[in-house]
Amino acid sequence: MQGVRGAAVTAFVAAFVLTLLGVPGAQADAGTTRAVAAPTPQVSATPHISTTPPVTPTPATTPRSTGRATPHATSSAARTARPRTRTAQTMPKASGTTAAAQARVEQRPCPLRLPAGTLCGVLVVPERRDLPSGRTIKVGYAVHYAEGPARKADPVVYMGGGPGASSEQVIPFLAGMLPDRDVVAIEQRGGQYSEPRLQCPEIAKSLVQVLQTTGQAAQENALLAENGLACRTRLAQQVSLAGYRTSEIAADVVDLRKALGYPKWNLLGVSYSTRVMLQVAARDPQGTRSVVLDSLAPGRVGPDGDGWPRLAATIAKLGITARFDAMVARLNAKPVSLTTRDPLTGGEVTLVLDGADAATILAESLQEPGVIPIIPALVDGVAGGRTALLQALVDGVGDELSSHEWGLYYAVKCQDQRPAAPQQGTRPLFTDSADAAVCSAWPAPEKTAVASPSTGTAATGTKSGTGGKTADRANAADGKGTTGGPQAGTPQSETPKAGNTGGQTSQSQTPQDKTSQNKTSQNRTPGNRTPGARTTPGTTGSANTRGTGRAGRAKPTAPRTAPARKPGITAPVLVVGGQFDATTPPEAARETALRTPSARFVEFAGVGHGVMFSSRCSQRTIAAFVDDPAASAPCDPAEPPRPMVRPDTILLTSSAYEIAKHPVLLIPMAGFALVSLLQLLLGLVALVRRRGDWLAVLGGLLGVAFTVLVVHSLRGFSVTALSIGLPKEVPWYGLIAVAAWLVSTVSAFRLRAHTFAIIPCLAGLAYITWMYGWLVA
Repeated sequence: MQGVRGAAVTAFVAAFVLTLLGVPGAQADAGTTRAVAAPTPQVSATPHISTTPPVTPTPATTPRSTGRATPHATSSAARTARPRTRTAQTMPKASGTTAAAQARVEQRPCPLRLPAGTLCGVLVVPERRDLPSGRTIKVGYAVHYAEGPARKADPVVYMGGGPGASSEQVIPFLAGMLPDRDVVAIEQRGGQYSEPRLQCPEIAKSLVQVLQTTGQAAQENALLAENGLACRTRLAQQVSLAGYRTSEIAADVVDLRKALGYPKWNLLGVSYSTRVMLQVAARDPQGTRSVVLDSLAPGRVGPDGDGWPRLAATIAKLGITARFDAMVARLNAKPVSLTTRDPLTGGEVTLVLDGADAATILAESLQEPGVIPIIPALVDGVAGGRTALLQALVDGVGDELSSHEWGLYYAVKCQDQRPAAPQQGTRPLFTDSADAAVCSAWPAPEKTAVASPSTGTAATGTKSGTGGKTADRANAADGKGTTGGPQAGTPQSETPKAGNTGGQTSQSQTPQDKTSQNKTSQNRTPGNRTPGARTTPGTTGSANTRGTGRAGRAKPTAPRTAPARKPGITAPVLVVGGQFDATTPPEAARETALRTPSARFVEFAGVGHGVMFSSRCSQRTIAAFVDDPAASAPCDPAEPPRPMVRPDTILLTSSAYEIAKHPVLLIPMAGFALVSLLQLLLGLVALVRRRGDWLAVLGGLLGVAFTVLVVHSLRGFSVTALSIGLPKEVPWYGLIAVAAWLVSTVSAFRLRAHTFAIIPCLAGLAYITWMYGWLVA
């Protein structure tokens, strides 16, 4: 749910006075809350914290965990330019082929602005590889070519999460992180930059309608089911929905490598696309050099409704269970109404949120870089009655609903893993119940054979176990009677179910032991433990990477007799997870890595979903692994990228966020600062001429000193934190402003004072009233 005005507007809170006075701008942290990002037609899900990639010399995007970002501004010529040396290799001429023939690529102008040296195109493939005479579709992709003598021959191919998230916006970020390799971004079929595009405005409309009331769950689900069926019926008249599932998406990746002529490449997936990349690695071992899985989405997950215990486990890790429960209880007793942007009309819409709705928004926000540090203070404030603090996150709801291709999302979700209805008597997260309601209205998917890359024939498949959520959640039930899921050798795991004091780890199902399961109880509250550095290598993985998490390994289940299977993934695999990931918990990813021979796992402290978008150390770790899978750790993953913002370290107020949205509200402070500066300068000039008043000079000096102190406190304050409050010391600094006003007042009413001397008095009175009456109230 990407949020409100843009990182530039957010930073305005800390930088306005500095700019006014000619002082260097305020410091922004590596992530700025999406709570302050401007709504745009195509943005990402969840309250956003746009991260400036620290490894990129000149950051071109603010990428999200799901792979969406703000495009980088370049010339239109650069968008269509392609390196001469690779023209024949990357853009073979299109031929009049049938659906059954080999896939081909065609050049096109880039659909968004990308850096120079980037070439865009579409992969033309069958919509359904099991129907040789069927129609073809176009899957978007972009390639950024590395230059220079250090260029490596094997590129990195990336896909966004979702399902339904786009990929190409992340190219500038990845090009900075991996400067010595070509970077390929492939879209998902049916996505924003592919043809056809599976849109579902009916579902977005119904989601907005449901959030406008706190009606009965049965009525809400009926509305969602009705609109979901309407979307499905409309799409089915235009496309064959059976062609839009994980197995076909994975086959597209394999076909693109062959069409571009790369002998080998490195796979990089985040959240949902980790499932895709696991299938790619199993299908195309000869073309896979290494695999990086960020926020691994388990191959098999529990029934819908598991989102709540996963969230509760993360809240417990943060040590705020009691305050979280108090927040939910308060909002259930008295829902809060907040006005935000309607994603469909662009106008305003009022959402009514109860405890479950707020918990859902909170769970979504945990996926955003930079949001996690403010969660303890935010939850404490809302539990204490400051419900307006939720505005920053609520403003992202509209962006959440407009950021995904809902038709593609539910095509994959409802076919690969049809969600089970939440258990009676439980209140799941809103996103979980919406998935179950929409998929309940979609007819059961037709049984198809698993797609085989580059051919029009089909191969025997296994039961599907690949689903996803709008913000890359993986909380659906196993598919019922569907095919086209993970290939043999794909590591699978279960999402752990967790309560408020910790989670229960579920063992993964591996290529070596498909039927075995092992659940290891976690008896310690995650919120009470101090992260310790350790590595979780696979049986043949490197053991020199440190990560966070409990010391020791989970005891693997004793192997059982299983049918003969195809060889599993042989390429080295790096799995990275975030300590506070409530979507794809690191415990499940760790178990998968433990039971996968070629894999190792690294957990990064202080971050959540989409680790590489929020952790500099994770970026360095991934780059080092791609260069050399046996390389030692380049940094310490146990070091959090940002400190936690606790309730006792911040003055909770929604006023700072309102200023970020409406900078005109900063006029009283800007006026006071300007008047104080002029008062000081003019007073000094008057004293030099022996016609001045030292009280006027003192008043101006106190006003300038106050401004400098406030600016200094903002410089050391997280930009993200400004969405929910101000530095704790600001009200105390205000006493200096009061003193400045008193001195100026005395000076103004002296017998020999000039008439204009009353201006600092009035400016100070206006500012003090604004500050103590609204800003810090």
